[in-house]
Amino acid sequence: MFYVNANEMVWIIKLVERERKSGLRTARELYVSECASCHQENLKGTPPEFPSLVGIRDRRSEKQISAIISQGAGRMPGFAHLPQDAVDAITAYLMTGDGSETVAFAEESSPIDLKYRLDGYIRFTDPDGYPAVTPPWGTLTAIDLNKGEIAWQIPLGEIPELAAQGIKNTGSENYGGPVVTAGGLIFIAATNSDRKFRAFDKTSGELLWETELPAAGNATPAVYEVNGRQYVVIGAGGGKWGNPSGGSYHAFALPQATGAK
Repeated sequence: MFYVNANEMVWIIKLVERERKSGLRTARELYVSECASCHQENLKGTPPEFPSLVGIRDRRSEKQISAIISQGAGRMPGFAHLPQDAVDAITAYLMTGDGSETVAFAEESSPIDLKYRLDGYIRFTDPDGYPAVTPPWGTLTAIDLNKGEIAWQIPLGEIPELAAQGIKNTGSENYGGPVVTAGGLIFIAATNSDRKFRAFDKTSGELLWETELPAAGNATPAVYEVNGRQYVVIGAGGGKWGNPSGGSYHAFALPQATGAK
């Protein structure tokens, strides 16, 4: 049996022609060529995965911006192929908004001819910011690999403000996988909106237990044993799409064989 959580939502991704030229390049052209796929041409990005660079001079120093471009940070890779004067020009553009500075820049050859680039990652949402498709927007599914069939599927998570209106079983956008115990439990957090950590029956998908975390557990739980007692731990980092951020780990003890909690 294979257990997988999934997101049921739409993203709008477009390919645009990638300008390739050597010689003088403006700072703005360098930014569009190297950075706009994630942070968009208007610098607004798609936070929090791809943060906005609007007003970044109020949050980062010139030295910090330059270092991030060259060395990377978090999920952003470093752009080591860029010469320092190109890094400086992009940094100055982000600091001042003036992209007219020119830099002599030669496009590096590559075995892959990158004729196109992404025009950013855009979520397809309704006017209220929810995925503009019919829910559930997040699911947990048990797949019988021997039969090639779905054994069961349930909505995973909910949107608290919608649940308060009686709109339940919507599922939630979720990041982080499940773990399965020998005792027949599936533990999963992952859901962005409700910040719940849940245990399901692996055979039926029945919800057996849940608790609310201070921030979404966008991670895969770990199961371990100490002195014969089984524990499960989850990291609560959250922070995706405007949800509360955190920085804590939460460990729970499973019931002992005697039934004691």
